[in-house]
Amino acid sequence: MKTKILAILILISLTFGCISDSTETISDVVTEIEQQMPEQMPVVNEIVTTEESTPDEVNVPTSDTLRIGAFNVQVFGVTKADKPEVMDVLADIVRTYDVIAIQEIRDKSQTALPELVDLVNSDGSEYDYVVSERLGRTTSKEQYAYIYNTATVSVNDAYTYPEPNGTDPFHRQPYIASIEALQGNYDATLIVIHTDPDEATEEINALDDVLSYAQSQNPEESDFIIMGDLNADGSYFDEDGTSDLDEYYWIIDDSQDTTTKSTDYTYDRIILTDDSDITGELGVFRFDLVYGLDEELTTDVSDHYPVYAEFMINGDSD
Repeated sequence: MKTKILAILILISLTFGCISDSTETISDVVTEIEQQMPEQMPVVNEIVTTEESTPDEVNVPTSDTLRIGAFNVQVFGVTKADKPEVMDVLADIVRTYDVIAIQEIRDKSQTALPELVDLVNSDGSEYDYVVSERLGRTTSKEQYAYIYNTATVSVNDAYTYPEPNGTDPFHRQPYIASIEALQGNYDATLIVIHTDPDEATEEINALDDVLSYAQSQNPEESDFIIMGDLNADGSYFDEDGTSDLDEYYWIIDDSQDTTTKSTDYTYDRIILTDDSDITGELGVFRFDLVYGLDEELTTDVSDHYPVYAEFMINGDSD
């Protein structure tokens, strides 16, 4: 770099007669110019990239876990999207997850969800989403969505459970997605469901068939996560009874309250086929306590709390 600059300065000096009469050789010219140059040459527009530190690696998260969960946002549509305080809280909640399964999207305009994701990304985050078709037996349709952090996880496939011909076990068919951590080797298939309260027990038992179908589509996978508002408590479901999912791990157990009001029910659940990747960090995300919200704003956000679990991204055996 310095040699190139010297050569340029020599040409300039010779052109404009900046070299003194006593200079006789090129070597003398170099010596004279060097004496007039500062000891530390400035570096101009020089970018050095090494294998140890590349531009693409600078913003890669270093966390060794993924936070996955589900949230019934309670009639999420244009009315809720028009409430800035509510949307700010929802955006803050989403940012705490690598993948969050949203339920009860009721929005014919299809604008509320993109608005939320844009707000999530307004701080420089890089979230994206996949969303189901509008589902339901009546004119009141709902959608599911997975909102995910593209810096930490990819969604490789997403589809609505195809009910067998001649059957109609679900008011809103589950939405299935396969995910993969961008670092490490963790992957899983997610199944989100919002059961109909009046048929919660029947729909929870039918989830065993959904799991079997998802397993047939991804036979090499051992990590399947069923989650969402299962209405799995109160008069809708007997916690002390049995179900077709009893052989799996109900990590949001009966002792937890997932409702924001004065009720005390564990409607929202996370059920695992394999609990070996759990870090131990799991439960109900009390956003009202975390963000210091009053009761009115809390219930404006939702009548449910999100549920979550953290998974190690290294050591996945499937």
